Amino acid sequence: MQLAGLLQVGDLGYFPDTTRLDSASRRHAARDSLELGVSEFNATNPRAGRFFQKLDPLLRLYFVAGNHEDHELLQRHRRSRDPAWPVDDFHRLWCVDDGHIVTMSSGLRVAGLWGIDGDASKARRIRSSRIRIDAGAAEKLCDGPPFDVLLTHESPRDAIWFDSGSLEIAAIIDQQQPKLAFFGHYHTPGRLAECDFGRTRVYWMVGMELQHHGVAAEPQSVGVLTQTADQSEFEYLPVDWLAQFTRHNWYHWYG
Repeated sequence: MQLAGLLQVGDLGYFPDTTRLDSASRRHAARDSLELGVSEFNATNPRAGRFFQKLDPLLRLYFVAGNHEDHELLQRHRRSRDPAWPVDDFHRLWCVDDGHIVTMSSGLRVAGLWGIDGDASKARRIRSSRIRIDAGAAEKLCDGPPFDVLLTHESPRDAIWFDSGSLEIAAIIDQQQPKLAFFGHYHTPGRLAECDFGRTRVYWMVGMELQHHGVAAEPQSVGVLTQTADQSEFEYLPVDWLAQFTRHNWYHWYG
């Protein structure tokens, strides 16, 4: 099996300038330095260079912006009208533009929507308008060309709790019926299993904090999307596999 790329559902912790951390990220980083682990790979340095030398030179991680990223600095990296652009010196971290569709090397079409909902009655309080879901970006995906995967940080409305989540995301899924949709943001699957999304299979991805039993990758934080000519299948990685991936060995995982 050839690995075509990685997809990530936001809150990557993209803060290359740590003086610009939001209050929640600053609080979590004070307790756990791995909260800002991605910052080690933003800029050229020998350790990160050695890490990437072990990987396919064309392998990319595609992500959308959640509510704990520096949205302004993400936009500053943009140099073209392409639907995704690199935000690191190694060109490994690629941000999928809000309301756009990127086609991966495998041909998989991935649509991205940034931010979180601020309108539902149980919505989290939004302190900055930049992290609010853009209705125009959502409408663009609703009315635009088809795609295979919807990548968001926020959930569809009522998927976790009643009166939380995004009506816009629910509308995109209803209108476009992509094969798969992935989101994060929450710490529980809530009522997701009770929801009907038509032909679309919707998956909640747990934040990977390497805190399971104090050290290991969390169950349901990683999965494998297998694509064939006529279908796409997704499975979470087994818990026993994830238990081997810890905060003590993650950096050396590739040998």
